[in-house]
Amino acid sequence: MLAAIEVSTRISSVALLDLVTGEELSEMALPGDWESSSTLLPALETLLQQRDMTPQDLAALAVSVGPGSFTGIRVGIATAAGFCLPSNLMAFGISTLDGLAENLRSGELRGEALCLVDAQRGECFVGHYHIEALDFKELEPPQILGFERLSSILQEKAWLVGPGALKYEKEIRESLGTQGMFAFNALHPPKAMSIARIAYRQWQAGQRPTLQDLKPLYLRPPAVDEKTN
Repeated sequence: MLAAIEVSTRISSVALLDLVTGEELSEMALPGDWESSSTLLPALETLLQQRDMTPQDLAALAVSVGPGSFTGIRVGIATAAGFCLPSNLMAFGISTLDGLAENLRSGELRGEALCLVDAQRGECFVGHYHIEALDFKELEPPQILGFERLSSILQEKAWLVGPGALKYEKEIRESLGTQGMFAFNALHPPKAMSIARIAYRQWQAGQRPTLQDLKPLYLRPPAVDEKTN
């Protein structure tokens, strides 16, 4: 059994996926005003109890590692460590931007895409992808860009998805015009089940990461006064 955690932004959730069959079992959204693992741990335990399971039934845990809220990333990785250490579970660290690309793939939106997480200061953490039927391909490494610079990296019309796309929607529409296509509203929130699907494909490909492989993805140093949402 694989548990997944998406807490890299204020849009947070947990999910369960069967590693044997690939069946997506359940997903739960967390309150938007959560402050710590005090909400995250009970949510994971609730999902397991609904399936008559305990943490001892888990074989792996997947967690979003950013970019996003520094607090959320730290809480997610710390929670993953708490689950993985006692039983030496596999620990999959998945990019938040990859998770948004998976939202598009599962939503059957194909082609070029920009996945955007708010980085504050009028900027976004940007993932640039090509979305295909069975997977997605990263076209360049993740970076920080202002919305006015997004057009400079596009090759053709592109899907736009993520909390950053929603926050700067007006400015992005003015900057990109018909070059930018906004995804359906349901695809914009980061989702734990998307993190789970990516980890499942990595597991099928033979990857067996450990807790030592789990590293946060920071594109800029954490600020003392953190306000990333």
